[in-house]
Amino acid sequence: MRDTQEAVLAEMRRWGYRYVVTPTLERLDALALGLDADERRRLFKLMDADGSVLALVGERTVPVARLVAGSLRAAPLPLRLCYAGPVLTNDPGRFTRRREAYQVGAELVGASGPVADAEVIALAVRCLDAAGLRRYQVDVGHSEFFLGLLDGLALPADLKPDVRAALAQRDFVALEALLAGTPLRSAEHELLLRFPALRGDAGILDAAGALVRNRRSERALEELARVHELLRAHGLGAAVSLDLGSIRNFPAGMLRPARPRHRVHDPPRPDGEVLRLSGATGGLTRLDVAVAWSPAGLEAALRLAGSLRMFGMRAVLDTEPRRLAAALEWRSALGAAHLLHVGGGPTVAWSAGASSRVRRLPAEQVVARLAEPDG
Repeated sequence: MRDTQEAVLAEMRRWGYRYVVTPTLERLDALALGLDADERRRLFKLMDADGSVLALVGERTVPVARLVAGSLRAAPLPLRLCYAGPVLTNDPGRFTRRREAYQVGAELVGASGPVADAEVIALAVRCLDAAGLRRYQVDVGHSEFFLGLLDGLALPADLKPDVRAALAQRDFVALEALLAGTPLRSAEHELLLRFPALRGDAGILDAAGALVRNRRSERALEELARVHELLRAHGLGAAVSLDLGSIRNFPAGMLRPARPRHRVHDPPRPDGEVLRLSGATGGLTRLDVAVAWSPAGLEAALRLAGSLRMFGMRAVLDTEPRRLAAALEWRSALGAAHLLHVGGGPTVAWSAGASSRVRRLPAEQVVARLAEPDG
């Protein structure tokens, strides 16, 4: 297991994710923030000598969110963080009767949009490869598609949660019973019954677009189409399927489950004052390359960053377009050894070290030079 963990963390570091350490034992009132009632019930609880209630972490995303809102509050965004450690649950069935499992994860905090979504999905796929898995399936959906669909239906408000639950459980008998007697048109009735089957390749987006007539769902389909384009630029189009019929308790936005037993989800976005966390950061090795891009150079930048990682370099891809001057400042804030700025032309702007001097070379020449031992 240690070899698998190190291989996955090494892949995350190549993407510019920095390792952080969070506690395994915390005060219950701090750990319970962001957990629902069932998740709080599954926590192992104990008391310290002062009578304070403590708990063992059952999931490490919430402690990482508090680390971001506390110790890393002043750090420039977006933050790329990775972590590993034991998680414990009081639910004997969750880990197939074992109460302890090991969690390895990554969070991209402070970035949104198709470029950020595609990065997290691509990272998940590469981590599955690094772990040695050869047969797996990654499904990508968008919660806003279903929420828009549900908003547009003439269903009583008190019935919508039950309809959602029936669809999530694929319980079509219960769904038919719930829809009986409602004012739904036959086309809307048919759409709900067809909803769980909306999965496949990019062609499913056109099929789904013909079924909905609300802007919320249409916008979700547009975002999914763009993410799928970017995943192809990452070289991962064949590794990812689209699943519009997935209903999960994630925040609104992109859903990215990987079966059978791996899941990557939206990073936490803590708002307001959050309890400070005592945490330590480690493994803050200097980044090798920061890859920035103009709108015309995004897909070439994705391929360039992938090539650098294949040579073992730690390369961060920007999540938004920047002009060269702004990209130089961004590289300085990251502390990366090199900046590559990709525009729409045949060459790449390359700046090394603390210098603002820029050279322009074809991308393949830049990769070859950086891959040299003294690059």
